[in-house]
Amino acid sequence: MTNMASFIVKFVCCLTYIFVGTIHAAPSTKLAKGFVQCKLSDPAISECMRNELQRATPYLSKGIPSLGLLPTDPLRISSLTIDKGIGGVNLKFKDLDILNMRSTIIKDLTFDPKNFTLNVAIVVQKPIILEGQYETNGRVIILPINGNGTCRFTLDNYKSFSVVKMKPVLKNGITHLEVKSLDFKFTTSKMHLIMNNLFNGDKILGDNMNLFLNENWMELLNDMQPAFEKALSVAFISIAQEFFNRIPLNQIFID
Repeated sequence: MTNMASFIVKFVCCLTYIFVGTIHAAPSTKLAKGFVQCKLSDPAISECMRNELQRATPYLSKGIPSLGLLPTDPLRISSLTIDKGIGGVNLKFKDLDILNMRSTIIKDLTFDPKNFTLNVAIVVQKPIILEGQYETNGRVIILPINGNGTCRFTLDNYKSFSVVKMKPVLKNGITHLEVKSLDFKFTTSKMHLIMNNLFNGDKILGDNMNLFLNENWMELLNDMQPAFEKALSVAFISIAQEFFNRIPLNQIFID
């Protein structure tokens, strides 16, 4: 199994909301035997990375605690906040699980070893499911909404596109990678959702609101998506940086 591959698949896919950190005092860890290091000087480095990432995908579900890699299917996000402010819907998620990332297919990958920039496009063969606790208030499209309870969002034909910019950073005489930015976008052909306990458990109002949301899923998604993508980008950066804090650059690539 390729440990670098397991990291990148997880952090570009999907689906831990903290902040963009700098290199901190995490113990350096060596990669396990069997790790395939792609050569920075190899003209086919993008193909090398794509092949190794794809090969690692089925092995990601258990995670690798020693490398700071959490289980990826489901991938647990402790908290995620989408704040639209006045006139928009505010959503807070807690203990949000993202399922079916193990069915990821890497459609395209390019890596610029000079500037440490990674471009990845993926598709997921099964619907992406997000399950957890939610709290909401405000207005959604044209209607007021409030509630808290369990929720389930399902995304059909999920695709994502990510651009990750990194840079080498010297820390205590050892070079690590630091994530400068991550631009994350996704598309779906259909979103299904259920939010339980809307309007303090009023079944009629809650059922009607869920029906309305599902009938108008595209408008809802368009309203939420920029904030959702930004929040997930921060989450994925945190996951990526946790790995880079532990693994020196010369353990990831060879010259």
